[in-house]
Amino acid sequence: MNHRTHKYTSGQGIDANSMMMRKLMKNFIKSSHIETTITRAKALKVYMDRIVSKTRVYSEPNKNFLLRYFPEKDFQRVLFTQIGPAVAKINGGYVRIVRLAHRDNDGAMMARLEWAHPVVVDWESKKSPKKSEVKTPKEETQPKTEPKKKKKVEVKKPKKVTKST
Repeated sequence: MNHRTHKYTSGQGIDANSMMMRKLMKNFIKSSHIETTITRAKALKVYMDRIVSKTRVYSEPNKNFLLRYFPEKDFQRVLFTQIGPAVAKINGGYVRIVRLAHRDNDGAMMARLEWAHPVVVDWESKKSPKKSEVKTPKEETQPKTEPKKKKKVEVKKPKKVTKST
């Protein structure tokens, strides 16, 4: 028996709860804050503190742990290059819960989960390939030819004409 232990669950089943937490974590990392019910926010805080503590040091075990939640390479890159160094000197308490008002339609207590310390995430740092860089299968089979060099053309400036009266 596990006495004196308590987990926040939402009653849809283990798979649905884990998928919901995964989606909430991704949305939180993308936008740096998320508004949800207080129970979900408390459960998400535990997950996020564990995830962020793993991003402080890049190692294979930490990377494999994060692959369970974030199989996309963009999230791995952002976690290890931006979030990890931003909280490297902090020993815990990476996110905080701010209580909001009750929701109108069902009266559920709402909360906002946000970073406790300033963390700036830049999703645009990865360059997207241009159309000219992307090769089509037809281009790969043809031999490469060197492009023709363009000749420089000098532009002559017109002479100033002065009118004498």
